[in-house]
Amino acid sequence: MEWGEWHRDILGPGFQQLALPLAGGQRATLVRCDAVPEPQRTPGGESFLRDTAVLYLHGWSDYFFNRRLARLWKDFGAQFYALDLRDYGRNLRPGDPEQKPGYIDDLAAYDEEVEAALAVISEENPGARTVLAAHSTGGLIAALWANRNPGRLAALALNAPWLEFQFSTAARRITTPFLGGSKRKERAPRALPLVIPNFYVQAASENHGAPPWDLVLKPPNGFPVYGQWLRAIFDGQEAVAQGLDIREPVLVQIAMESFRATSYTTKMAHSDIVLNVDRIARRAESLGRETVLARVPRAVHDVFLSDRAAFDVAAGQLRRFARGYIAD
Repeated sequence: MEWGEWHRDILGPGFQQLALPLAGGQRATLVRCDAVPEPQRTPGGESFLRDTAVLYLHGWSDYFFNRRLARLWKDFGAQFYALDLRDYGRNLRPGDPEQKPGYIDDLAAYDEEVEAALAVISEENPGARTVLAAHSTGGLIAALWANRNPGRLAALALNAPWLEFQFSTAARRITTPFLGGSKRKERAPRALPLVIPNFYVQAASENHGAPPWDLVLKPPNGFPVYGQWLRAIFDGQEAVAQGLDIREPVLVQIAMESFRATSYTTKMAHSDIVLNVDRIARRAESLGRETVLARVPRAVHDVFLSDRAAFDVAAGQLRRFARGYIAD
């Protein structure tokens, strides 16, 4: 297939982006890391993942911005790509009242951009093994995709995947029938009256000096939450609860503990304040045949956005998994 041209990405030197046209005038954006522009390499870095390409999927109210994670995979020897899904990040249209950032009513609809991204990656890396890496909501999307597409991946590397509702399975199942979604399309999407605090931004500022992302593309209080979108998430989580049959090895990395409070405290800079990590750990057993669970002390929700010490622990876990399950 003919694709457009790669252009310099917003992340600067070493990163390129490619627009992926989708049906209905939508688009996704593929990001490629071409180099490791820092002179130093990550601890223990060496190229052992030759002939391997990684595709990364971001979480909700998110986009790809983590240069440090891209460089880690490049240090391993892999070719690194990341996908901004439709209505996220690089695909946002400021001032467009018709766009609903982050909205979808069926997670399987993302297959279109995942397949387009994989086609580009395959064209650029013929014969390479493919690893799907993903965070949070992207981890749920990736797990469901892998379950529907057996044999197409070498492995999955999931970072705090949103495999279960953070309050309880019972609460999810009780709430689901009252939400709109793909089974009730006659109902127009309407944002729920939810207020999301900006504690995650404050935690990132404590760990990095400032949030390492664009606050327009990843807003402090998140995107509006629609009932149909939440129904799509709950449907995906119910599929996981019923048990998937992912045949490839899966790494699930999570923080050591979760923490919630009504006002910001420094503990939030070293805990998952988004999901219940113990529920994710239990649900990870439902993914497939071979799952490795790794907890990262003092990590935040996105373990690769933690402080440097926790990042290095997470990087070591990922390196061991990649050596043991992906490398020749």
